Amino acid sequence: MTEIGLWHAVRGAQPVRLLEESIPLEKDLENWIFQDPTLISPSLQRVSQQFPLGNKVMDLLAIEEPGVWVVCELKKTPLYRDSLVQAIDYVTRLDLSSLEQLRKQVIGSGQTYPEKTQKLIEKALDRELNGEERNIRVVLAGIGVREDLQHMVDYLSNKFSFPISVCTFAAVSAPGDDQGIILMRDISGDSVSDESESPTSLDYEDRLLGVRQYFKSPLQASIFDELISIFADQDNFYVRPWKKSIMIAPHRHHGRYLAYFSANRDGVRAMVGSDAILEFFPDANVSQLTPEMGDVYISDTNTANEWATKISQTVENVSSDAGQTSNTWNGNDWYFAFGGGEGRRWDDAVEHGFVSAGGGDWYSKTVKNLPTGARVFTYIPQTGYVGVGVTTGAAVNYSESKFWQGKPLKGKYVHDNGEPEYIVPVKWLKTVTPENAVYGDGLFASQHSTCKLRDQRTLRILAERFGVDFIV
Repeated sequence: MTEIGLWHAVRGAQPVRLLEESIPLEKDLENWIFQDPTLISPSLQRVSQQFPLGNKVMDLLAIEEPGVWVVCELKKTPLYRDSLVQAIDYVTRLDLSSLEQLRKQVIGSGQTYPEKTQKLIEKALDRELNGEERNIRVVLAGIGVREDLQHMVDYLSNKFSFPISVCTFAAVSAPGDDQGIILMRDISGDSVSDESESPTSLDYEDRLLGVRQYFKSPLQASIFDELISIFADQDNFYVRPWKKSIMIAPHRHHGRYLAYFSANRDGVRAMVGSDAILEFFPDANVSQLTPEMGDVYISDTNTANEWATKISQTVENVSSDAGQTSNTWNGNDWYFAFGGGEGRRWDDAVEHGFVSAGGGDWYSKTVKNLPTGARVFTYIPQTGYVGVGVTTGAAVNYSESKFWQGKPLKGKYVHDNGEPEYIVPVKWLKTVTPENAVYGDGLFASQHSTCKLRDQRTLRILAERFGVDFIV
């Protein structure tokens, strides 16, 4: 097994090796993953922490496209056999819960969700109401994994197609005095296709025919064949047999959702996500995809042809490499992290025109170098990109500025540790609420307060979503 050493290197100073670290409490890992579920899987949206199931409590319940419930079992130690037993117990209890029980626990709890999560929850519940089965998968996450558990997971997944995956972290001490921990995981599985799922394999053909049998009426079967023929001809797409349904995924990301269809009553229910297509194909032309196409009931082959053709055309003549980036900076665009939990308020920033950061030299040193006239794409950690604007002045210390102290700000822009908060004036070009933030796997983010934004894929998506020019 490959071992990796990490050092914190600062110009002009001796590098300091970062040592392997343990996580103080299992609750810490649970809280971190609840705040940012992409730590364990790039497509997850959080639903509930400490989710009750009878006399048991599940660590974390999440959901992902196209309405799949995700049971998350978390350990601050290496994963072992009991982790699998617990997870299967939770899956059983969740699957046996009535639709009304699940609806009451998730929606009737009074918890509010971001718009994307709310729509996914409603989609999952609505599908059940219309006779479709409840889909659940499992993620086991911990600091390493025992070999016997990995063998069991591989067997269940490969032999019986049980929807389960393992996510393992390594933890090392972070530089600085904030008692932080650096979590590392292998993300190659987020984007690499599974060669065993080749459309030319006999196993794949068997699974495709296995799904087709659920499209029982002659009309459903003809719609199935029409949709398959169109999507299979698009090189950028992968047609994935998935339980009783078909998932259309990016060709290099077999586990990710772009579109989906399943038998429903006498026809076919079909869904597509414009945001998901843009996530993997930033150059895609999604102008033909109307909101009505997002969740439709298809009752004839002509409608099926039109629906699938429009989706297929979105990625014609675009790169199939969703991971390509460029290190060339355009000299104009910057990333800015508007951190929460420090008393900052996004509504303050929008109303009065600014971004801010501080609380220590690590956070403020980059902000002081942000030039006037820079276009800044503003990111709220664990939430997403919420605005783009142009800086109109240099960073100033809030505590030394009568101008900013004179503003009726709702937030707190001083720090208990005595370190300053720096405010940078901005003329906003476009802002959105945190509930409508641009968020997705693969979008650039950094622990630095601000830095040059070089990632071409991120810039293309943000330019499209915020209605500004993409600058090469």
